Amino acid sequence: MKRHHAWMLAFALVLAPPAARGEGLALETVLRSADAHYPLLQATRLESEARSLKSLEARGAFDARLSVRGDLRPEGFYENYTGTSKLELPTTLWGSRLFARYRYGEGDFGSYDGARLTDDEGELGFGIEVPLLRGGPTDPRRAAIEDAERGEAAFRPELQLERVNLARAASLAYWDWVSAGRKVEIAEQLLMVADARQGQIARRVERGSEPEIDLADNRRLVIERRVRLRGAERDFRQAAIQLSLFLRHEDGTPWVVEREDLPPAFPEEVPVDAMDIEGDVERARQQHPILQQLAIERERVEIDLRLARNELLPALDLAVEGSRDVGDEQPGIDEVGKLSGDPPGETEIKAMLRLALPIQQRTARGRVGIAQVRRAQLEQRARFA
Repeated sequence: MKRHHAWMLAFALVLAPPAARGEGLALETVLRSADAHYPLLQATRLESEARSLKSLEARGAFDARLSVRGDLRPEGFYENYTGTSKLELPTTLWGSRLFARYRYGEGDFGSYDGARLTDDEGELGFGIEVPLLRGGPTDPRRAAIEDAERGEAAFRPELQLERVNLARAASLAYWDWVSAGRKVEIAEQLLMVADARQGQIARRVERGSEPEIDLADNRRLVIERRVRLRGAERDFRQAAIQLSLFLRHEDGTPWVVEREDLPPAFPEEVPVDAMDIEGDVERARQQHPILQQLAIERERVEIDLRLARNELLPALDLAVEGSRDVGDEQPGIDEVGKLSGDPPGETEIKAMLRLALPIQQRTARGRVGIAQVRRAQLEQRARFA
């Protein structure tokens, strides 16, 4: 009965808010600090810049390219000099490619090589190449840009999910710390009660109203509660260090809190509003970061699938080119082997059609199968989510 009274007294002392303690550290302070300074969350935020640069890298596949080539033959049966510079510009319009060319050639050429001769100011040429089947609706360059854009769009739900998980972990660490602090207070109060009882029992033993064995038994209880207090203080210190992973100073260094930072009491329990549960579930179905991630991942798989199916098609390319010599004519050998004052001709327009038929296409068929399996996996993950 006396021990039961001591326990009740200890809990009454602990549950009463300490008079000297202020408001203490609030959970909201921990959550704000974690959101602003937690290193892993800051690393996730930097991923946004990396993905933006990834999109820029993918668009680099459509950069203009300039190439220059020269062929000098100062000694030999045919002495001649030729040079060609070409500017190519890939476009996103049905995979077409524009190009402009400047060519210069002078000297002696064989009849089989007379087309290399130009007028004295060279030859200008322009053209376009259009893939009619494979590479038309999509190609690896455009697919890479779409994939990079989807990856950039996926950053927002990933960051939201990271913040949700961080808030949960920080909240658990905070309440573990508060709980550990309250356990220290309970252990202190229980030790204080045991110490007070030791003096009371000692006086009763001296008067002969209580056997001496009770004094020894209470002394054992005092030692046991002192050991428990040391363990509670150790646990509190560990909880404070764990909390410092999320609670940080403005410069980002961990802030290890002390007992005076404990809140005076646990907050009041917030009742669940049962009438709004259906609305919360519906909002989660539409806005939960995991579902948004899965939707974006499915879009990326569809990009791979479209590209793989397109690579199963034959390569049928149409090229149209026009060229014109400029400057004064240079004499040379024409196409029939006769000396001519204008062997290349001033203006030339030509169209070319190239066809390549796939035989086995194991690579493309494998990519199609992989994309279909990944799409089925995402559908199952979305069902579970």
